[in-house]
Amino acid sequence: MLPMWLTFIVIGIVLSIGNTYFLEQADHMDRKLGNIKVSIPIFLMFFKATSSTFAHLYSLFAAKKFAPPIGIATSMIFAILCCVTASKVETRRLHRVRDDGLVDNPVASIPMSIFALLPQFMLLAAVDGIANMSISGFFRHQTPEPMHKYLPHFTKGVFGLGSMASVLSVYVVGNHKPNWFQDTLNKSRLDRYYMVLAVLSAANLVVFVIVAYFYKYKEPPVGDSAEVESGEMDPGFEEK
Repeated sequence: MLPMWLTFIVIGIVLSIGNTYFLEQADHMDRKLGNIKVSIPIFLMFFKATSSTFAHLYSLFAAKKFAPPIGIATSMIFAILCCVTASKVETRRLHRVRDDGLVDNPVASIPMSIFALLPQFMLLAAVDGIANMSISGFFRHQTPEPMHKYLPHFTKGVFGLGSMASVLSVYVVGNHKPNWFQDTLNKSRLDRYYMVLAVLSAANLVVFVIVAYFYKYKEPPVGDSAEVESGEMDPGFEEK
């Protein structure tokens, strides 16, 4: 199971950008909807609701023998789409920053609607909801029953390693000249970092497909069905 398990870590790396850079972007954009100023927690509510919806859709097929690997591959595809979308949105945001002369004004609100971030939040929620359910389903189908009580820890452990690996990825990418991570968001190049994650996710999908093809699957337990959870990310997302 180890080769299969290692491919899940990249999903954790992608999920980690939701509770860091996505929220940082949102904090520097125009939050007005007419005369109403939208609060960032609304995006967190949107994320959780969307994640739960995708988790529920996955649960409709969760009892099938190959549902977990198909679900994992699907979440990896969504991860690629999420990173590409986030890169494009951030490129637009940086153009607005330069056009309005705000590069050296990190506290100014960028004249770009915060709702431009909705697509990447939705795609990330799809990654979270499907990955949580399918990875849990994979462990449940492929491990002995006495180990099932440890399954939540396995899943959270994978995503936790992904969060740790994201720090390493920032360090590696940060050695690029000029550095893509500056002291302010407006001087940084998150768009390029997101594109690197998209390429990494695509390579990881290829590796996963190869490993999944040669993996010998056990039959799922009779009457097995996935419990629909709220597809939660690590606690840091809510705390942010």
